[in-house]
Amino acid sequence: MFFAGLVSVAQAATYGYMVVRGKDQAMIEREITTIERLIKTWPNGEVLYVHTVKAGAMFFKRITSTIFFAGNRTEISKFLTQGPYEGDYLRDITVSFSYSSLRDKNGYDGEINTTFTRKFTNIRKAVETVQGKNAEILWNELKDSKVSAYKKHLVSEELIAPRVSVVFYSMQPTEDNRLLGISYSADKVSNSRK
Repeated sequence: MFFAGLVSVAQAATYGYMVVRGKDQAMIEREITTIERLIKTWPNGEVLYVHTVKAGAMFFKRITSTIFFAGNRTEISKFLTQGPYEGDYLRDITVSFSYSSLRDKNGYDGEINTTFTRKFTNIRKAVETVQGKNAEILWNELKDSKVSAYKKHLVSEELIAPRVSVVFYSMQPTEDNRLLGISYSADKVSNSRK
């Protein structure tokens, strides 16, 4: 029995992230594809999420992609220490959800804001909370889970210019620990990273 428990602990996934930066979109995509292929060769190796942010224009263009992955500790350790990229292990993810809407249709009375955080033991579970969702789905989740917080956003029984901002942190929710941010509005989703 002890041996079976030891084996399951040894096979538990370890999580990490790797940041790839550059100016050429095609080169960044090739690097990401190569890294994904490498990760898939590991025991339990899996790419969980790739977050890409583009900033600047023309000569000042910058592209930053963050790859979140799972695998065994030995392979991740070799990968993080031998590669030219910034990266680290991930545990204890804090996700901050900020819901905001206008107090009136003209926007003169300011905003109504609701913020709460959730803690996750790993990045896989944290990413699943937003993967494939849009602003409408996230607002409906707030409506179902925190009814009074949702109702304070209603003006004449409707939401005015609703937005959701979701920020992922490693360990504590401080700017130094920020991993990625995603902003949702009624018509678009935008990404941000420090």
